[in-house]
Amino acid sequence: MKTPLLLLGICFGLSSMAQSYDIDDTLSTGDMNTYYVLDSNAVNLAAVVGTGVTWDYSTIGAVDTEANDNNIIDRSASDFDTYYPDANYCELFENSVYTFFSNDDVEEEVIVYGFVFQEIENDFIIAYDVDPLVSAKFPMDFGVSYTDDLEGRAILPLAGEVDITGDASVNVDGTGTLIVGDVTYTDVVRVHTVEESEGFVVVFGVTITITRDSYVYYAEGSDMPVFIYAKVDAALGVAGDFGFTAVYSNNEITEGAGIAEYAEQGVALSIYPNPSNTGNLTVNTEFGTEQLIVRNSVGQIVNTLNNPTEIVKLNLNSYENGIYFIEAIKEGKTSTMKFVKN
Repeated sequence: MKTPLLLLGICFGLSSMAQSYDIDDTLSTGDMNTYYVLDSNAVNLAAVVGTGVTWDYSTIGAVDTEANDNNIIDRSASDFDTYYPDANYCELFENSVYTFFSNDDVEEEVIVYGFVFQEIENDFIIAYDVDPLVSAKFPMDFGVSYTDDLEGRAILPLAGEVDITGDASVNVDGTGTLIVGDVTYTDVVRVHTVEESEGFVVVFGVTITITRDSYVYYAEGSDMPVFIYAKVDAALGVAGDFGFTAVYSNNEITEGAGIAEYAEQGVALSIYPNPSNTGNLTVNTEFGTEQLIVRNSVGQIVNTLNNPTEIVKLNLNSYENGIYFIEAIKEGKTSTMKFVKN
């Protein structure tokens, strides 16, 4: 089973020009990069826009999970090629999402025909086979901003095939310096994309909505983005509500999520994924802890673990959906983090 970490618009390279990219910088078969999973509780820095800005993620922590490869393959080599006959390529982000696209050298655009993610052993297939997404219009310089209509179908668990319509906004909203851990990138450009679609499921009488919101950072000399912050919200009626945030970097961070904040207190605590809709939560206390306590939103204790190992996998299947707090207690000191069970 693949666990969806994020849903991206297509990624591009920025290897030839600082703070701008054009059709020659787009991706094709054979391009790849490795990404490391960082703390999903980090803020998205949405308000940091303009020229000469600094996006500061110097204190962001890593998540204790394996790195993921992002490979560009021929569309025909993917598992879902029949749904996207007009696409030339598939961006296969390991443990995340398939995105199907083509590069239009005449119009100087990148066209996205949809995406697929897998959750709870089910495939969620979104195909913009009526009106695809123009995910980039070149040259992509600071200040470029446009909207584009979307139309197609979604093939979903329980709901079946549903006609969907929507739109996307694409904005090159900032240029400047990006700091990730102890690495500083200059001549960075950020692209903010919000993609929204909805459809009505007649048999259940409900409207489903799918939203993808991503901030993607490109640095000169890098074939693919150096940093990605993305969120997906999917309200699928009887099929359930899904929502998750993920942060990726092509620069490995060795310090665990939350450890910098709590190290001086003597209690290190990080959790992943958050929100959790997989039925499991990984709890990492790098320096060990004497006790873990899980409380619900009104403070009632729902679980206690005494002398746990440094990495604990909590089964959340018996938890009701909602907000919870986990406490790590060591030598009279306590660190607390909030998590959401979807």
